[in-house]
Amino acid sequence: MAETNLVNLGIVRNKNGEVLIVKRKVVEKGKDGAPLTWVFPGGKQEAGETRAKTVEREILAETGYKIKAVKQISLRIHPQFTKIICYFICNLEKSNQIQKPQETDEIEKIKWVKPEELRSYFTTDLDPNVAKKLGLS
Repeated sequence: MAETNLVNLGIVRNKNGEVLIVKRKVVEKGKDGAPLTWVFPGGKQEAGETRAKTVEREILAETGYKIKAVKQISLRIHPQFTKIICYFICNLEKSNQIQKPQETDEIEKIKWVKPEELRSYFTTDLDPNVAKKLGLS
């Protein structure tokens, strides 16, 4: 099967309003040299899988958190990477879970951060629709 350039990411908030992010072990560099280290969890779609199911499967696989993809809020070609990124708002199914990285070859760390702290973790462009949904614009 051909490599897909479509990546589905989940915006997950906990009961404290914090957002779930993950630190990648393998750092990619954008066109401008910006490192892609901290990201929203998610991944590539498998054959026969919907975008929403991809987000649910990938977040569970990466973080151990069971979530429900609720609504797609943005779809764009990332300005720094040659990938199409689809963003979903997700609900945390069980907020009392404390998890650790499940895919230890891919994910170094899991963290909950306040939305206004995202820009201090992300070194790449934050999608305008995501920023608006999180009250950052």
